[in-house]
Formats: sequence, structure tokens, C-alpha cells
Amino acid sequence: MQFTSSILIFLVGTGFGLLLQRFVFGRKTQVGKLEKEIMQLKGEQLQLKDSVQNHFHQTADLTQNLTQSYKELYEHLASGASQFSAQPLSNLKQALEQAKEDSPKDYAAPDALECESQK
Repeated sequence: MQFTSSILIFLVGTGFGLLLQRFVFGRKTQVGKLEKEIMQLKGEQLQLKDSVQNHFHQTADLTQNLTQSYKELYEHLASGASQFSAQPLSNLKQALEQAKEDSPKDYAAPDALECESQK
């Protein structure tokens, strides 16, 4: 009888130990998995944050280059306009004034024009 009760107590202790191990160590395993997942997510978040920061730095650099290129283009067009249009415009003004002076004058009476158009 004592042998049977010893085996029964041994089996109950073993079962209790297995249950305890499953709950205690199982939770530690879950906690470890969750901690590992948290660390992985933090790493991904930092990587994404760095990626966004690099994107905005590159955008700022490209915007600055675009602004500089626009400024250079504007200066080029302004210098070309002053170089190529200053002299020809003054010549054009003189040519228009000369053409105005040289144009034939119409000395016909206004009534004569009306009569001709009615015929």
C-alpha cells in the first residue's frame, strides 16, 4: 500500500510539475517572443524614420538645385534680352517713325470717298 501511494504521489507531483512548467516557462517563451517582435518592430520603425529623413534631405537638396537653376536661367534670359533687344528696338522705333513720315498722304475729301463707295 505504501508503494502504491508513493507511486501515486510521484505521478501527481510529476503532473503538477509538468503543468507548472507549461504555464511558467510557456509564458516566458511567449514573453520572449513578444519582446523579440517588439525589438523587430522598433528596428523597422527606426529604419523607416531614417528613410523618411533621407527622403526629405534629398527633396530639400533637389529643391535648392532647382531654385539655383531657375535663377541661372532667369539671369541668362535677362542678359540675352538686354543684349539682343536693346539695339534692334531703337532701330525699329526709328524705322517706324521714318515709315510714318514717308507714307503717302490721302488728301481726298471725305465726301468723295462716300460717293465712290455708293456707286
